[in-house]
Amino acid sequence: MARYLRLLVAVGVMAAAVAVYAGVAAGHDGGGGGGGDGHGDRHGGDRGKAVLESSLAPSQTTDPTFHGVAPGGLPWVLNRGDVELKRKGRLELRVRGLVIPVAPANGTPGPVTTISASLYCGADSDSTAADTTQAVPISTNGNARIRDDSFTVPATCLAPVILVHPNGDATHYIAVSGWRS
Repeated sequence: MARYLRLLVAVGVMAAAVAVYAGVAAGHDGGGGGGGDGHGDRHGGDRGKAVLESSLAPSQTTDPTFHGVAPGGLPWVLNRGDVELKRKGRLELRVRGLVIPVAPANGTPGPVTTISASLYCGADSDSTAADTTQAVPISTNGNARIRDDSFTVPATCLAPVILVHPNGDATHYIAVSGWRS
């Protein structure tokens, strides 16, 4: 009898855990399609499941080269930045306060007037981007937004990295997916 009671308790605990997990998952997803929380509306509706969501980190001159792309020649700072890539080809990237804090730029993007972004997959020896966005303007405060609804999303992308390029220069990056404390 005690064994049967322990089995019932274990099944009950498992059922409760599954119910909690399902509730959290449903609440996080919002049911898709830009439903009740406005998240889908903010990102232009449901264009597929997100395959990559990341914050962005500003590049430093001592950062490594990724996929043959070197960090910018000056240190950058970033107040806030994020990127989201959806399975059906929507890339959305935002930066706020992406600037060079030292002279001669002194808190501006300096000579950088546009940014673009590239997705790289797999081994670092692969120097070919899966896709690169068109360049968009960056403000003197370092604010920019990239929206690309026709971004190429490969079927497999192991170890994905997003690099943000200055002035269409795909050989350098000034921000990268990840974070910096």
